[in-house]
Amino acid sequence: MEDPIINKLKEENKALLVKYKALEQKERITRIINNFSTSILEQDSVDDILWGIAKNVIAKLGFVDCVVYWVDHEKQLLYQKAAHGPKNPIDFEIYNKISIPLGKGVVGTVAQTGIPELVNDTSIDPRYIVDDTPRLSELAVPIITEDKVIGVIDSEHPERGFFTQEHVEILMNIAQISSIRIMNAIAKKKLGLYKDHLELLVDERTMELNEAIKELKNSNRDLEHYAYAASHDLQAPLRTISNFLQVIQMGEENLSEESKRYMTFVIDGTQRMQNLLEGLLEYSSLRSKKMKKRDVRIKDIMEITLHNLSYEIEKTKARIDYPNDFPIVKGFSSLLSQLFQNLIANSIKFSQKDIPPHIKISFQEKEHEYMFEFQDNGIGIETQYKEKVFNLFARLNNHEDYKGSGLGLSMCERIVEKHDGEIRLVSEGLGKGSKFIFTLSKNE
Repeated sequence: MEDPIINKLKEENKALLVKYKALEQKERITRIINNFSTSILEQDSVDDILWGIAKNVIAKLGFVDCVVYWVDHEKQLLYQKAAHGPKNPIDFEIYNKISIPLGKGVVGTVAQTGIPELVNDTSIDPRYIVDDTPRLSELAVPIITEDKVIGVIDSEHPERGFFTQEHVEILMNIAQISSIRIMNAIAKKKLGLYKDHLELLVDERTMELNEAIKELKNSNRDLEHYAYAASHDLQAPLRTISNFLQVIQMGEENLSEESKRYMTFVIDGTQRMQNLLEGLLEYSSLRSKKMKKRDVRIKDIMEITLHNLSYEIEKTKARIDYPNDFPIVKGFSSLLSQLFQNLIANSIKFSQKDIPPHIKISFQEKEHEYMFEFQDNGIGIETQYKEKVFNLFARLNNHEDYKGSGLGLSMCERIVEKHDGEIRLVSEGLGKGSKFIFTLSKNE
């Protein structure tokens, strides 16, 4: 008769052995899951991740058969994308691929419901679909991302009741880990496609833009050549017309007073046309001038401007206030002289009746530029016209009584742009004067 103590020890050893084997099994499964989690970090495509499930998990768990399905919701079908066992005879190939309609079979049901299914005896489950050969146990677990089933891990075994709840939990963990990585792979693929599309779009737009720039340059060059040729070639016949009319006016004694008055209108018109053509000639040449920026003393520019406009200043009793500490800027002396002269002449021209022009000139030093202000007490301008004064040949309603070609301020804008600056007009309305503000860059 055996000793009871020995029997008890045997029972305890047997229980410990069972626990040890269970712990060893759990440790093995944990290691398989951890290895799988690490391995799929290197996978960039959905196919590689699905094959990783079949080869790095199912095979190592000891399952004899497994197929991983991908769900196409648009076509309402499940496609076999990876396999382990008889369905995978070699490398990464699947033998005799089949597709299953969504909602059909155990796999289709899981894809539709998102709930795992464990079937202990497929022979009594009418949903069971035979693939390569009938098997008696089936376990199907969904792969879910953003509350949507995107795949199903389906395992089968020839024995009844082979799969356990532990197997369900293992595959659920694998499915959850896979879903996160699959989402990243899909997002990365979409990002890559979007990047490729964007690069292609940028290339196409760049080509179109370059072509448009080329055409615009050619068009501008042709327009400048045309403007130059037209303004240059038209001056000669205009001078001829004007000169002969003056000869007739002075030499013809029998002209009536009315005829003489008409001829005066025509001579004045030809002179205005000649002035307009000279302005257009100068305007069209601004863009094409190739000059090197040099140090320009704005004080010298101011003195030259006052000298050139001395007659107009004296005639209108204009008062011009300006600082003695004007800066030195990088620019083109001749163009800056034209800029200052045009702005001061504009303020004198558009002065209020019986009120002597008063022009205040000031400047501020900024980080990369100088900002100049020309404030006058002239007729001002209505708000709706402030953006139009720099347009070529601009003639505004409240300026109809004032002579001019409409080129002066357009030339000012082009000169400022040639100095990498900006110009704008500020006015509170008619009778309240105007302020022209422009910037000149400090550097080349």
